[in-house]
Amino acid sequence: MGSMKKEQLAYAVWPWGLAEKEQMAEALKDISEAGFYRFESVVAAVELFADDLKGFQAITDEYGAYPVSFYFWQTGDYAQDIGLVERSLDFLAANKVKRMSLQAPGKEGGATEEELAAVVKVVERIGELTKPYGIVPCVHPHARTMIMYEPEIDFVMKNTDPDLVALGPDTAHLMVGECDPAEIFARYIDRIQFTHIKDVKRLRDIKADESEKQGFEVFSGFLELGQGDVDLPSVFDVLEKGGYEGYLTVELDKSPTTNRESAFANMAYMESNLGRG
Repeated sequence: MGSMKKEQLAYAVWPWGLAEKEQMAEALKDISEAGFYRFESVVAAVELFADDLKGFQAITDEYGAYPVSFYFWQTGDYAQDIGLVERSLDFLAANKVKRMSLQAPGKEGGATEEELAAVVKVVERIGELTKPYGIVPCVHPHARTMIMYEPEIDFVMKNTDPDLVALGPDTAHLMVGECDPAEIFARYIDRIQFTHIKDVKRLRDIKADESEKQGFEVFSGFLELGQGDVDLPSVFDVLEKGGYEGYLTVELDKSPTTNRESAFANMAYMESNLGRG
């Protein structure tokens, strides 16, 4: 990772909470003090600040930490999923956001081609909507969704227009989906325009934490970087050799200590890898 820069690091801040605006301020204070000056949140944060753009920007300016992506999850209701994106675009554009993570509808046990074709239809339509704003939607393979396993990733990449739709892989979710993360990164290096960097043990399954009420599934099995079995250095090597210039967004659904402490621990891991020539 010698040529990859600290400026490419971002942090996922939704674990601090999405109910109160003060939680965003706390998150940005913590991550900026840990050394992260870019972040990703989820669409619920867009909705929280929808009528308070200046308030949101005051928080980002105060801590010098700025959004680079927002995360959207599909429900399978075409009108609802498209409408949510349409309502969010002006907010994203006002904050100079150029990436959007897209999670497929939830499903256990793999998707049919018919289901995947429906997902493709939605993500391509989103790509058409975001293109005039310079925003790239990045399909995000994710456990317990219609895009989790290798054949599903291959289908979506094969059947989407590279000019409209990119890939935003997550190192831990690929492992949970029984993929080799570095191999998937290498296969689609030309389509990758966003990444989630996190760790996990080599499990067959991970469980959602039912105590977490965020409006989406929160998994307690993910780990701070370097604590699991994901071969992160090999992933970084693929990205560096492939000339990847996008963001490396560190994410941890649920900290074993505090979100703040995990941000510092994860930065220490990334700095040790960024320093490798």
